[in-house]
Order: sequence, then structure tokens, then C-alpha cells
Amino acid sequence: MSAEVGKAPLATWLAAAFGRQGDRVPAHMPDVVLGLDDRAAPPRMLALALQQIALQSIYFVLPVMAAAAFGAGPVAATNYLCLSLLGLAVFAVLQALTRGPVGAGYPMPATPSGVLFAPLLLAAAQGATLAQATALIMINGVVALLIAPVVRRLTTLMPTEVTGVVVFLVGASLLPSVMAMLHVDAAMPAASLPAIIVAMGCFIVMVVVAVLRWHLAPFAVLIGAATGTVAALLAGMAPAGARDVLAIEPWFALPMPAAAPDFDFAPGLLVPFLLCLVASLASLIGTTVALQRATDGGWTRPDPGPIRRAIIAHGLAGVLAGMAGGMGSAASTSCTGLSIATRTFARNVALAGAAILFVLAFCPKAVALFVLVPAPVQAAMLLYVAGFMMAQGCEMIVRRSLDTRRTVVAGLGLTSGLAVLVSPAFFTAALPALAAPLAFGALVAFLANLVTLPLVRRVERFVVPLGGRAADLVEDHTFAIGGAWGLRPDTVRKLHHALTELGDLLAARGTAAMAVTATQQEDAVELAVSFPGAPLPTPARRPRAADIEAGGDAMEAVSLWLALREATRHAMRSTSEGQELRIVFHD
Repeated sequence: MSAEVGKAPLATWLAAAFGRQGDRVPAHMPDVVLGLDDRAAPPRMLALALQQIALQSIYFVLPVMAAAAFGAGPVAATNYLCLSLLGLAVFAVLQALTRGPVGAGYPMPATPSGVLFAPLLLAAAQGATLAQATALIMINGVVALLIAPVVRRLTTLMPTEVTGVVVFLVGASLLPSVMAMLHVDAAMPAASLPAIIVAMGCFIVMVVVAVLRWHLAPFAVLIGAATGTVAALLAGMAPAGARDVLAIEPWFALPMPAAAPDFDFAPGLLVPFLLCLVASLASLIGTTVALQRATDGGWTRPDPGPIRRAIIAHGLAGVLAGMAGGMGSAASTSCTGLSIATRTFARNVALAGAAILFVLAFCPKAVALFVLVPAPVQAAMLLYVAGFMMAQGCEMIVRRSLDTRRTVVAGLGLTSGLAVLVSPAFFTAALPALAAPLAFGALVAFLANLVTLPLVRRVERFVVPLGGRAADLVEDHTFAIGGAWGLRPDTVRKLHHALTELGDLLAARGTAAMAVTATQQEDAVELAVSFPGAPLPTPARRPRAADIEAGGDAMEAVSLWLALREATRHAMRSTSEGQELRIVFHD
């Protein structure tokens, strides 16, 4: 018996840290085409998965460029890409898990990590080997695994203002790639006009198919991409050397790591990788929150359980990718934007995409087909999802009332990220490890939130005489606090409801007054209600009409349940002056 008792706290901690019992049950979303648990028919599932892979393939060039920076030839670079595709498949499977301590439970396709790309190039420039780079990617994953269970208040460190900045900058970061794919040159604007026309035509087809909400609307990007590809090929815009690349690559090849991870690297190389981990986690949290919001009709704030497990899956995927000798993966914000745009969130679509990527990893010739999509078509696909991600980011930033501090956090993050977007050459020279809008903007927003967090705490005290005007006084105080502190209207309603029900309960006892201390935290409001007399009973778990008729403690238990039913947590303690009930509400 004693052994079981000794293990109980550990079991409780593990269940709280890694379990799914406390996850929020998503409310119904009326405009969702495919929900998380829906199973699309095989033809539809395949089409949706291919549409996602078409977006993922835009980033397939990153492992190739990274391998080339380390001196790899075409064959070795293709092998590195195939190993990286295996990592993408593993990442998506881990994130889609719905049981156990790993995985957010959301469809989260992956791309080669753009955030890790800059540190990889920096490592190559400083003479590191590809084996040492994979060791650094493994360490990056291990640190993410260590962070996940330790960070208990993820929504405090990454509130919606910060995650909104990340999501916005993810979309904004795609714009330079759009312009580069169109070969826009200010000195020769007419030269890029044909590519722009094809890209805009492709983009318009995507928008029209999506806006008309046909049964083909979920395939808007795929239809637009197919139309644009035909137009680009007819206009002679096939990628240079496409035939030669397809001829050289074999149909089947077993991807093999170039060398075992080498941990004998210069310690200074670890710094940029760990700095970029902050941006990677911010991007992951932003993507997870965007999916939470898009799939939950009653969403008000991030659910920390799936976020924590998403970080665990991210870290584990990084470790496995490093062990396999491939590039680290990141949640594909482009694919997330596509899911939000088309309202299709079925997990089996992401799993089908992972299966296709797994097969592609053993077929270099098929991989080349995705890499050789005409540049104007790739630009149109990126532009389409960038708009949705930027709009989603703006909506997340203003989800809560923007007081001065939140405005500073969001404003500094956005301006920092956009500054990198405007002057990339300066940041490449001055801060090469953070020379990306997402990396620098996310880090600035995170630090601004962290530094100003101690300044948030505000306290308001008042006494409510429990007479005929008690309800009016409670309403006046709660609405005044809500306006002064910038609380969400729903939070104000919860405060008002709890104090009203509690006041009625104490008045029925004959209590003359209750003293209330309201304390504002970053993402919560705590009420400390003090009153004389005996402790209150334990709130009822299943209120019954018979309890109300019985009166006494049974009726008080029901009344207390009514007061606390929307609270995040509560606690009762005895004081020298009577009793104190603490109630916490998330804002």
C-alpha cells in the first residue's frame, strides 16, 4: 500500500504533464468541411494530400542548398533531401498521434525547417562538416524535449499577441520567396512580366474556386497549380535542365546517411542553433494555436496540453532526423494556412501525405517532379497561403484587448521582423543567426513579453455589503475592473456571475459583507473573497433538484457549484478573520 501511495504523486504529475485528460473538447465549427476525426474517401484524401505536398515541395530546395553548402555533390544532395523527406513523414505522424505523451493530435504536415537553414549555412561557412551539423540538429531536438515538460505556463510565455506575431511573420516571410520566384528586377521590370501574368492567373483561379465554395473548393490550390503549370509550360517556363535532372535520377534508391553524427564541433556553433530554437518553438506554438482556433467553435485561449505534446513531437522528430542524417523539420505553416483556407482538418489527410513522402524518399526521380514545378506556379501557391497566415496572425494579435503593454509586445515583434524583411543584408552581416524575419521578430516579441511580464500585476480591493444593492455593487465593480484592465467581455461576465452567486450564498447565511481582492495576471484574474463564519462546503459535482429542496449544506454545495462552474481553479483556506476563497479565471 505504501508503495502505491508513494507513486501516486508521480503518476499524478505525469498525467498532468503529458496526459490528455485535461484537454479541451472542441466545440462545433459550422463551416468545417472535414473535421479532425472525419475520414475522407480515398480519392479525396489522396487529392488533398497531394495538394499539401505541392506546397511542401516548395521547401525541398532547402536541404539541397544546405547540403551543397557543406560541399555535397548532386547525388549526395539528393540523398540528403531523401533523408529529410523521411524526417518530414515522421514529424507528421508524431504530431497526429491522439494517444500518449507525444503529438498535438492535429494534422500538421512538415517542411524542412527554414529557421534551421541559417544556422546550417553559418556552420558550413565556419568549416563544420555535415556530420557535425546533424549532431547539432540532434542537440536542438533534445533541448526541445527538455523544455516541453518544464515550461508549465506556455500560454504565459507565448500569449496570443506573441503567437499572432509569429503567424503574421510566417506569412510575411513568404513574400520575398514569391518575388524571387518571379525574378522581379527593378532594372528590367518588363522581363518578369510574363511570369507575373502566369502567377496572377494561377492565383486568381485559386481564389475563384475557393470563394465560390463549390464541392471542389478544398482543392483550390491543386486546381490553380495544375492550370498554372499548363500555362507555364506552354509559355516555355519549364525549369532549366529539367529533362537532364529527370534522366539522371533513378526510380529507386535507398537513402543512406553520409556519416554518423559527429559531436566534435566548435561550441560556438551551438549558440545560433539554440537561439533559433526559440523562433522554432514560437512558430510551432503559433501553428498549433492557429489549428486550435480554426477547429474549435468555442475557442478563447490556447489549450496548453496539445502545445506541450507538439513540442515533444517536434523535439523527438529532430533527434530522429539528426540520427538519420537529414535536415530538421518544422510544422508547415503554409499547409496549415491551406487547411484553414479550405476548412479541411482531417488527420488521415496528413497521414496519407506522410505515407506518400515516405515512398518518395526512396524514389529520387519522383522527388524531382515536385522540385521542378514552374517557379510562377510556386509563387502563386505561396502568395495564396501567405495572405491567410497574415490575416490569421492579425486576428490572433487583437484577440484580447490591446493595452499598452500588449501593443508594445506585438508592435516590437512586428516591426523587428519587418525590419529584417526590408533590410536583410544588414541583418545577415550583423546577426547572421537571426537574419530571418520570423527568427528575429519572434525572439524580440518573446523577450518583450518576458521582460514586461512583471509589470502586469494589478490589484483592486473592494467590500460588498450583502444587502439589497449587492448585485448592483458587484456589477459596478466588475465592469469597472474589466474596462480598466482590458479584460475580455466573457471574462468580465464570469467574474460578475461568480461574485453574484457567492454573494447570494453568503447573504442567505446572514453574512453582512464580503471583501474582494481582484488581482490581474498576464492571462488570468484571481479573486480572493474573504468572509467571516464557517467554511463553505465542497461544491456539488452533479447538482440535483433534491439538493436544493433539502437546504442546508446540500443547497450551499449547489450554490457554490454555480459560482465556480466557469472558474479555472479554486481553493479555500481559513484565516485569522474567517475564511478566504480564491478563484482563478483565465482571460
